Amino acid sequence: MDKWLSHPTAMKLIALVLGIILWAVVHFDDTQPSATVPSTLETKTINSLRVQAYGLNERSYVLESVEPQSVKLVVRGTRSDLLKASTDDYSVRVDLSTVTEGEHTLKLQAELPRGVDLVSMTPDSVKVTVEELQTKEFEVEIATKGTPAQGYKAGIPVLRPSNRVHVTLPSGELAKVERVGGTVSVEGASKTIKSKSVRLAAYDADGNVIEGAVLDPAVLEVDVPITNPYKTVPLQFKLLGHMPAGLSIAYFKPDAEKVTIYGPQDVLDKIEFVEADLQLNNLTKSGRVSIKLQGLDSVTEYSPATVNVDIEVVLSQTRSIQGLPVTIEGLGEGLHAKITDPSTEKVDITVQGAPAMLDTLKPGDVDVVADLSGRGPGVYTVPIVVNSPRFIDQVGGNKTITVEITSDQPASASPAEGTGASDDSAAAASGTSGSGTGADSGSAGAEDGSQESQPPAEG
Repeated sequence: MDKWLSHPTAMKLIALVLGIILWAVVHFDDTQPSATVPSTLETKTINSLRVQAYGLNERSYVLESVEPQSVKLVVRGTRSDLLKASTDDYSVRVDLSTVTEGEHTLKLQAELPRGVDLVSMTPDSVKVTVEELQTKEFEVEIATKGTPAQGYKAGIPVLRPSNRVHVTLPSGELAKVERVGGTVSVEGASKTIKSKSVRLAAYDADGNVIEGAVLDPAVLEVDVPITNPYKTVPLQFKLLGHMPAGLSIAYFKPDAEKVTIYGPQDVLDKIEFVEADLQLNNLTKSGRVSIKLQGLDSVTEYSPATVNVDIEVVLSQTRSIQGLPVTIEGLGEGLHAKITDPSTEKVDITVQGAPAMLDTLKPGDVDVVADLSGRGPGVYTVPIVVNSPRFIDQVGGNKTITVEITSDQPASASPAEGTGASDDSAAAASGTSGSGTGADSGSAGAEDGSQESQPPAEG
């Protein structure tokens, strides 16, 4: 027996038999489907399945279009698998992770439920258009709508943290942006609107909102001042009293020349300027003086509320100016006036002021006026008004003149000389020399109505 098994021919036969047995074991596994299984599979058609894009770098690009936007799928599976799967279990996707700006044709990827196979996909590719995003900075414009409470006005909106934003859009759309802004309602408001959150939008030239614009920041905080009507007018200084003896102002510089006033519109319409009262009596040294603005009826606010004035006070000097002509004002029609005293019909005055101002003073800088309003024929002693540059005051010289008034028509009865002069002279305005601003900082003239003048005490 051992000899037979060790024979080469016997060994070959045994090997052949074992090979046949192994082949049979492999090819006749009872787990392999029977020949009748293919006949149990079914197909299903899914129409208009939308294409889904993924992977695009949305910080740099925007997907403008996908063509076509849907495809048709034909799938195969057992009746059981096909019935278990809903339409939402099927998807068709296109990968945009590697695309840049421009048009691209890309293959589609179908994702199917378990147990379902793809038979066909129509079409199996799509054309995508990708555009690069661009960013541009714009200044924000906030508009107000509505009407504040009666007598109030809406001011210019104040934006926080900044009045500028960045707008990101495809280059073609970005070129259409005309402005960036928002709207705040001020309807019925009687006080400042504070910290109003306003959502911004980008608008084209026709005022239409540009959809898809990315704004950074997209919301700003806005304050809208609600104020009374206002008006800006010149600031004038009214000089009250007199400088202390021996002192004069050499330099006068306010930090504001105009002031904004707030109040009812009918009140503002009547105001042409604002006066600031400056008391001269206490100005004994150079420095800064603060003057609070106040006093106008119905003005609710001044801006600035206080004006500061830098003043230089120096020792006074005097200067005489001789031969100044006198201008006659207020003389009635048909009347003539002649100055009888002084006989030269000109006056001499002495003025006081800062040395530097006196050095530059010219006779033409000083006007002398006599007012004869309401006077008829006769002889009158009337005060003169000396108008000189601000901070230069008359302290001596002629204070009055004597004037003879005659008429073109003969009088039926000659009035006694000086009759009624006292009453008329008392009606004459006391003149003040100085700034020409209406200040009473100069020396006041006076007369007693008699033919012979009674000079007042020097200012």
